[in-house]
Amino acid sequence: MELVENFLTLNPYELTIFDHSYNSVVITTPFLEGEHPKILYVNDAFTRMSGYTKEEILGKTPRVLQGPKTDKEVLQRLKKCLKNEEYFEGKTINYTKDAREYWVEWNISPVYDKEKKLIAFLSFQKDISVAQKLLNHIKLFQKAIDQNHDAIALFNGDGDYIYVNESYVKRTGYSATELIGKNPKILKSGYHDESFYKNLWQRLLSKTSFETIFCNKNAQGMIYYEKQTITPILEDEVLLGYVTIGKNYDKEQERRKQLEEDVFIDSLTGLFNKRAFDIKLKNRIESFTGSFCMMFVDLDHFKQVNDKMGHDAGDNALRESAIFLRGNIRKSDDIFRFGGDEFVVLLYDTKEKDAQLLSCKLEESFVASDIAKRYGISMSIGSGEYFGEGAEQFLKKTDDEMYRKKRAKKSSWI
Repeated sequence: MELVENFLTLNPYELTIFDHSYNSVVITTPFLEGEHPKILYVNDAFTRMSGYTKEEILGKTPRVLQGPKTDKEVLQRLKKCLKNEEYFEGKTINYTKDAREYWVEWNISPVYDKEKKLIAFLSFQKDISVAQKLLNHIKLFQKAIDQNHDAIALFNGDGDYIYVNESYVKRTGYSATELIGKNPKILKSGYHDESFYKNLWQRLLSKTSFETIFCNKNAQGMIYYEKQTITPILEDEVLLGYVTIGKNYDKEQERRKQLEEDVFIDSLTGLFNKRAFDIKLKNRIESFTGSFCMMFVDLDHFKQVNDKMGHDAGDNALRESAIFLRGNIRKSDDIFRFGGDEFVVLLYDTKEKDAQLLSCKLEESFVASDIAKRYGISMSIGSGEYFGEGAEQFLKKTDDEMYRKKRAKKSSWI
């Protein structure tokens, strides 16, 4: 205790200042080879943090605060700094008088007298248990995301990657380094049209979550399907970025394709059937943005093929006509066998004048084709743009236009 009394006598003013410090303050003797420093002074904040009274702790070594979970590497670094009379900063687990764990952050500095002789070490200590617990929770949460089976990615407000988990890396085939700072358009497969992305961004910019099936292309050029939920990240209604969680949809997509073949595909032509048309048109109208058109296609003189050449020839004429349409319509558009010798085409992101030009081009190309010559048939195509009317009215509009063209052709045949 003589060492303690001497120090307190020599430094009354400084110690009074420390008594009122919010953070814990500990002053120890200089470190000597083979010995541990002894505690010369602690303030009231330290006694509250550790549970020891001043009488119980003065003259003891700081080892009294250590226990099973105290980081040995941190202590070794501390010891090295003290030997070299260097500033030290670190954190570890200490123990209170009643053996309760708490996280402490240290800042330790050497103290010299007027002759530049080391006389003590001054330590400012802070209980960071709450902050450390929160940090541990954050680390646990990050591990949960990193190791999650679902593909998870974070984007900034511009839609560029700022984080991807391991599942996302495996799914895309790109490393995190290759993705961070890039835009997800790197995964575009060409399957989705511009209206798809336009609708997506309209939803996100309105701060609304969006869930859909993505058909993407990985780094190796392979197509994969993923059901993604994209959620805007907000703070006080300010958009900070987005988080996407994707589930592998490959098997579901295979089952969906089989379902389409069984339920929504016309067995003769391989095109979508009328049931598929009803569903797709309804969905398109309900999520209507931008513009889209419909073409109603009817084969002229088709009845004569069945009457004169037989139904097998009629079936062949329908199949070849379907192939012709598929080969002259964008992949992003949908073609349906509406029934009999009638077909319907939905043209997405298309204005009426462009649909009319396409209709005329198809009629001209078809009449000059081997199909028309072989079976003696032609096409009459009516087109129209959707302007908010009901599905039946929209269909009737294009159907009427088709019959107008057919009647005009009949007049020229007479």
